[in-house]
Amino acid sequence: MERPSPKPPITPFENDSEYKRLYGPKKPEKKKDTKGIIVPVSGGKDSAATLLLAIEEIGKEFVIPVFNDTGWEHPITYKYLGYLESHLGLKINRTIGGNRRDGTKARTLQELIKSQGRFPFGLGRFCTTYLKQYALRDWYKNNLYSPKDNYEIWFGMRTGESSQRARKYADVSPYELMDMGDLFPSRYPKKLRATLKVRLPIVDWYTDEVFEYLKDNGVKYNPLYDEGTNDRVGCYPCMLAGKKVQQRMLNTVFGQQRVQEIKDLELKIGQKYEMYDTDQGSCELCNI
Repeated sequence: MERPSPKPPITPFENDSEYKRLYGPKKPEKKKDTKGIIVPVSGGKDSAATLLLAIEEIGKEFVIPVFNDTGWEHPITYKYLGYLESHLGLKINRTIGGNRRDGTKARTLQELIKSQGRFPFGLGRFCTTYLKQYALRDWYKNNLYSPKDNYEIWFGMRTGESSQRARKYADVSPYELMDMGDLFPSRYPKKLRATLKVRLPIVDWYTDEVFEYLKDNGVKYNPLYDEGTNDRVGCYPCMLAGKKVQQRMLNTVFGQQRVQEIKDLELKIGQKYEMYDTDQGSCELCNI
C-alpha cells in the first residue's frame, strides 16, 4: 500500500517559502490521459476510503462518485451518503437499475425479484448483475461515454473481505490498471472497454487500515457498522449472505420491516425465501 513520502527533518527554515515549495502540500494534478476517476460508492468503509484516495490523487473536481441504488439499503446508509456529499463537498451520482436482456429495466431489488419470479441465489446473482454491474455500465454509457475520453474506475474490493476475494485478487497490484473485461467478463462491450481502465487501490489493505485512514482524514464511517449485525455495509440484508448474518439483521427493528416485505414477495412470486450457509444447509424465513 502506498504511503506518503516521509517528511524531511524539521529545520529552522521550515517557514521559508522555498521550503514550503519543496515540501509543502501540493494540489493534486489531473492525469493527462484520464478525464476523471469514477468511484462506485456503497456507503461502506472501503468505498469511502477509495473515494478519499481518488480525491487525493486527482482532485475532487475530477472524481465522479456513483451509488448503485438497489432500493434495499438501510435508511442509515442513505443518510450516510448525504453526509459524504456535504462533508466532502461533492455530488454522488445515483443509478437506479440496469437494462435487462429483453430491454426492460428493473429499478429496485423488489421489482427485479417479481420480474425474475424468484429470489437471488448462489448461482443466480441477478441482483448484482442488473442492479450494480449493468446499472453502472448503462449510467456510464448514457452520461460520460465518448470514444475520445478515457476514464478510470476505482473499486474498493479487498482480499481481506472474504476467502473468495482473497483468491480472486491475490495477484492484483493496487497500482495496476486493468481492462474492464478482466473483472467483469462479457459485461461491457468493446467500445466502452476501450475508454475504461480499472484499479483496486486498497486491494491489499487490512480492515483496521481502512478505518484508520478514514479517521486520519476526518471522515466518519457509516454508523451502521456499530449495529454489530454485519462487518460489511450494503443491501440490508444481502440475500446472498449467510443465514447467521441475515438472522441478526432481520431481528432488528428495521429488519422486521424487511421480514414483512419478503413475506409479501413470497406471496407475489409463489416461492419461499431461503437463506443459505455452506455449513448448515438452508432455512426458510419462517424460522426467523
